[in-house]
Amino acid sequence: MEKFLTGPWLKAYSGLSINIAAAWFILAAVTPNYSNLIEIENILTLTRDIFFGIIFLLITVRIEGMIEK
Repeated sequence: MEKFLTGPWLKAYSGLSINIAAAWFILAAVTPNYSNLIEIENILTLTRDIFFGIIFLLITVRIEGMIEK
């Protein structure tokens, strides 16, 4: 398990995580413009997308902190 927590692996995980976060934020921006959701579904979708974007952004910050150690 320790070999997956080395520098190159952590950099790969960090890059993957930041890209996933960006995808969630893009979904939050694009979905309301191209979907026919009612207002409450729209709000729930936006909330979910932003929530997961923040979670993956925090994961990236934690991984970057592990790389700096």
